Amino acid sequence: MKKIILIIASILIIHIANAQQKTHQYTIKSGFVEYTLSGNTTGTKKIWWDNFGDKSRTETQSVTTTKMFGMKQVDKTHTVEIIVKDKYWTANLEDQSGYKGTVPYYQESHQLVENMTKQEQEDFANQALTAMGGEKLGTESFMGKTCEVISVMGSKMWIYKGIPLKSKVNIFGIETNETAVKFEANQSVSSSKFTAPSNINYENMDEKRQVMQEAMNAMQDDDMDDSDDDYEPMIPVKYPYDKFLEKINAFSYEGYKKMMVQSADGSYGAAFMRGTGEILSIGAISRKNGDISEMGNFETFTYKGKKCMYGKADDEEDDNDDEEDNDGMVLIVDINQYDTFISISSPGPQTKQELLEILDQLKF
Repeated sequence: MKKIILIIASILIIHIANAQQKTHQYTIKSGFVEYTLSGNTTGTKKIWWDNFGDKSRTETQSVTTTKMFGMKQVDKTHTVEIIVKDKYWTANLEDQSGYKGTVPYYQESHQLVENMTKQEQEDFANQALTAMGGEKLGTESFMGKTCEVISVMGSKMWIYKGIPLKSKVNIFGIETNETAVKFEANQSVSSSKFTAPSNINYENMDEKRQVMQEAMNAMQDDDMDDSDDDYEPMIPVKYPYDKFLEKINAFSYEGYKKMMVQSADGSYGAAFMRGTGEILSIGAISRKNGDISEMGNFETFTYKGKKCMYGKADDEEDDNDDEEDNDGMVLIVDINQYDTFISISSPGPQTKQELLEILDQLKF
C-alpha cells in the first residue's frame, strides 16, 4: 500500500532548474568578461563562453577574509570550472584536487524551456523571482550597457542579456561584490579554453551521488520493512515502454507541452506543463503492486470499456467530507491487457470530465 503512494508521489514531483534560464543561458553567442572582486573576498574572476553558454570556463583567483568571535581566517583560492553542455569539471589549482560529474536535471530543464514560448519563459522567470521574494528594480546603465536590475535574497544584480555585469551580495554580514572591468561580446573563444585542466585528481561526483542514492534507497527499504511487514519488491510494469512513449509524444491537449518522460524503477512517468504553473502527470505502474483503490475514497466506473477510478490521491479521508475539494485529483485507468494502471493527475483542480478528455487524447 505505501509503495503505491510513493510511486504516485514520485510522478507528481517535477524538477525545474534555474528559473531565470531561457533556452540558452546567455543571449550573446560567445565572449569574455573579467571582474574585480571586493568586500570580504578580493581578487579577479574571468568567464569565457561559447554557444550561448552551453560551454563556459570560469577562473577565479581570490583571497577571502572572515572574522568571527575575534578570530581571523584568510583563505586563498585559484579555481577553474569548465562546463560543456551536461558535463562539468571543477579544479583547485592550489592543491591539484577537483570534482567532475553531470549537471543535475540538465536535459529536463532544457526540455522544459524549449517547449515554452518566449512569453511563457518570461512569465515563468517572473513567477519564480516573485516566489523567492525578489523583484525587478528597473534598468540602469553600466559600462555603456542598459542593464536590468534585480534584487533577490540579499543580492542586487545588474544583468545585460543574461550576463551579470555587476553584483552586490551581503548575507549575514559577509559582503561579496563583483564588478566587470572588461567585457567582450561575440568574440571568438578558443576551444582549448573548454578543456579541463590536466594533472588534477578529479573525484567523480556521479559515482558518489550513486552511492548516496543507493544508501538512501536502502534506508527507505529498511523503513518500509520496519513499518510494513508485507512489503515486497516492486513489480515492473508490463505495458511496453515504446508504446507508452508513442502515446506521450503524440499527446496534444489545450496548450499542454511535454516537459519530460522517463522509465525508472519499474514504472513510467511523464509530465506536461501549461502556462507557467499547471502541471499534468501521466504514470504507468503494474496492478500487481497492490490495490490502488485503498489510497482514498475513489469513485469507480466504466468508461469506454475500461475500468476507472477517480478521486483524490490521499491515504486519509478529508475531515470536511461534505465540502467539495478537487485539489490533487487523479484518474486511474485499468489497462487489463497489460495488467497495468495508468494514472492521470494534477496537483491543481481537475474535474472528472477534464481528466477523461485527457484520457481520450492519450488514447491508451
